[in-house]
Formats: sequence, C-alpha cells, structure tokens
Amino acid sequence: MSALAVEAPVAPPEWDGRLVVRAAGRPLLHIAGEGVIAPAAPVFTVPLECLQDIGHAPGVRPWSGPVTEASICPACLRALRGEPEPEAPRLVPAGVVEALPIPAPARASRRLWAVPDPQTYAEAALPREHGGRAITWSRWTTSPVLSHYDPSCEWCGDPGPGEMAGGRQGNPMSRTDPLRRYVAYRCTACQLMTAYEQVGNDLQTIAKHKSRAPKDCNR
Repeated sequence: MSALAVEAPVAPPEWDGRLVVRAAGRPLLHIAGEGVIAPAAPVFTVPLECLQDIGHAPGVRPWSGPVTEASICPACLRALRGEPEPEAPRLVPAGVVEALPIPAPARASRRLWAVPDPQTYAEAALPREHGGRAITWSRWTTSPVLSHYDPSCEWCGDPGPGEMAGGRQGNPMSRTDPLRRYVAYRCTACQLMTAYEQVGNDLQTIAKHKSRAPKDCNR
C-alpha cells in the first residue's frame, strides 16, 4: 500500500499585510495596492504603491521567493510608510557659472592635531677667564624689568625677560690681582649671550655667543 502525498499550494509572501509582486523585466519587487489579493491568473495588471494608475501600471505576477527590504522598490516602501519623496536635484542651466562651496580646512576634520615641540638651543657658555685669569660666575637669574628698557631679544624677538649672571675676578685687598666685576645677559629662547666687564660706569664686551635661531623667529 502506498501513501499519496498531497502538496498544499505555497501562499505568496506579504510585506506588512500587502501582496508582493514582480514586474516583468524589472529587478525590484513591488508592493501591490491596498486590497489586492493574489489572483488565479498568473499575469495581471494591478495598482502598485508606487504607481496607483491602473492604465500605466506594469503587468505583474505574484512573487513567491524570498523578500528583503533591499529587494523592494524604494518608492513602494516610501509610499507604504508615508515618507516624503527625496528632494530632486537642482538643475543648473547650461552656461551659468555657479560658485562651488569652499572646503573646510583639513585640520577641521581631524580629531587630533599634532603640535611640534618648540625648538630648543644649546645653553650659552660663560667665558671661564679673561686676561689670563679665571672668572667666578654666579647662577643665572631672571633679569629685572626696567620701565625704560625693552626686555625683548634683539635677535629672535622673544618678549623676555631674559637672564643675567654676575662674575668676579681677583681680590679687592690685592694690588697684583685687583677685583674686577663682570655681568652677562642671555636670551632664554635663542641663547644669544653677551658678557661684559664693568669698567667704571661703562660696560665693555668681552665675549658674545651668537644664536643659531632664525632671525625674528619669536616675534
């Protein structure tokens, strides 16, 4: 005895309660209009969500394959969901010159912007001796700011103030090695340094350390 297997007809898939159809020669699936059911005839003309006019609607047939949102006509989905149509591109007449938008600077799109470290220069060395005799120097300290004196560096333009150091040589009680005083000034940015000997009320240059920084680099 043999059993007879009877296959039930496969119901066409629906999308949100609507019949899904396939138009001949078109890759996308469509959603049939409200109230449309699968007919007995394999080919028919029905209103679609994207085209309600029956006179212009294409010939379609029920679709029984897999259905995904990507496979459905976007216009049908927008009509079913009540979404507005996308804005049509604005046409520019031929021969009309239109200014292009100015692009934003490249750094505006970056999350991080690397800032290079400031350039540093080797510390200026004080003269160890003058006239064949050693000089004892104090530590560098910040130069006082005087109202009638511009503390900016004459070479690199750093606003300052810079630093100064005092030096001495000899002994005030000695006749053969009398006391001599010195002073040095330097720019802490570019290391321009000048050392002077105090002769009465005047300053005489005894040494000068030239800066390797570009001219006016800190202005």
